[in-house]
Amino acid sequence: MSTPWALHGLVHTAAIAATTGAIPTVGPPDVEPPDPAAADDSVRGPLAPMVVPGPRSGGYGTLVAGNAAGLFVGVWNDGSYSSTGGVWWRGRVTFLKGSQQLVAANATGVVVGDAVSHYNRRAFRWSAGRYQALGLLGGSDEQGGRRSGALAVSPTGLVVGWSTTDARTTRAVRWRGTRPQDLGTLGGPSSSATAVNAARQIVGSADTGDGQSHAVVWTDGRIHDLGTLGGPSSVAVAINDAGDIIGTSDTPDGSRRAVLWRRGRDRPVDLGTLPGLHGSSSSAIAVNNAGQVLVSASGPTQGAFLWRSGRRIPIGGATATGAGDDRVEVTGLNDQGVVCGDISTADGRDVQAFRWHSGRLRRLPSAGGAFGHAQAVTPTGIVLGNSATTQDAAPQAVWWPSAPATAPLALGLTALPAAG
Repeated sequence: MSTPWALHGLVHTAAIAATTGAIPTVGPPDVEPPDPAAADDSVRGPLAPMVVPGPRSGGYGTLVAGNAAGLFVGVWNDGSYSSTGGVWWRGRVTFLKGSQQLVAANATGVVVGDAVSHYNRRAFRWSAGRYQALGLLGGSDEQGGRRSGALAVSPTGLVVGWSTTDARTTRAVRWRGTRPQDLGTLGGPSSSATAVNAARQIVGSADTGDGQSHAVVWTDGRIHDLGTLGGPSSVAVAINDAGDIIGTSDTPDGSRRAVLWRRGRDRPVDLGTLPGLHGSSSSAIAVNNAGQVLVSASGPTQGAFLWRSGRRIPIGGATATGAGDDRVEVTGLNDQGVVCGDISTADGRDVQAFRWHSGRLRRLPSAGGAFGHAQAVTPTGIVLGNSATTQDAAPQAVWWPSAPATAPLALGLTALPAAG
């Protein structure tokens, strides 16, 4: 397979010699209730994390997104107001010029993020080796008065997010080329777009005329109020290719609950919480194209479950009747039902990344020390995030393979010529 972009406009490329073999795929989803005896299969052997070095030694780094082709994007902090964005592809990590925060990549290698400084933020797209700053709706002359952010990119390359305006508000936008289109509001001053699907349906939130904020969907540029579970506000965070939308909503009693808006139905579905977390709240994290929804639940402790067709399958430290002793934070879900996240002791110490599938949780080893964090899971089941190492005080960017490596990873760095 050829590299999906050229190196034009990039600088400081490092090569990592690695023997990883083909990236294995994950089997079909299985939503049967978990077998308690198989709740932790970490005894089958460690899946050693692969470290992706940053542009400077010792700095904090993390991988945040990836695609099925094995392209991963990450961020390495340079200081309080500066960071370096990088793209890992087949053993090579390429760092962008300037201070950049990357947030997403689609299947064809279109990468989006923001150029950042102390007061400013500007959305950009990077595709086929071409860096494009995306336009603003407007802004004010005050410090930080002209800003924008890219939050998602569709399979076809449509970028959505937000931008400041001349009226000193922020509005949801989609970019046609580099030109922003104001997606409007529900009568209030502000809005923001958070996700987009293959059909170019966009979701997010928008202010109403009475000062609340509601979840919305934009279809063909037209805004539709998704409503709430009876409380004052709601927000949509993701949409699958079938048009199912997830988010969080207030309820009449003041709780916050994970919610699903099914395509073609006006009434939102309360996804509930775990039975043992009495009086708890929940929030929807991700939805896949199989209709599964990943939900985080909090109460006396932190738990999570996978929802599908009215069934809640507990994840990690949770049991069928409540929460276990461990705290579980979930961060990602792919179309095969693979979940990633972190599991820690009740006191919040010894944080460890995990991968979960079909009722079985595998704790992922760190690269050294007692900390590992899972940020996202790719379509092929590779977990991305960061980990403590034996050499560095700050966590380093890592990825965990979806099957045990057949050969050790060599981390020798080879300098390559800087790109123009």
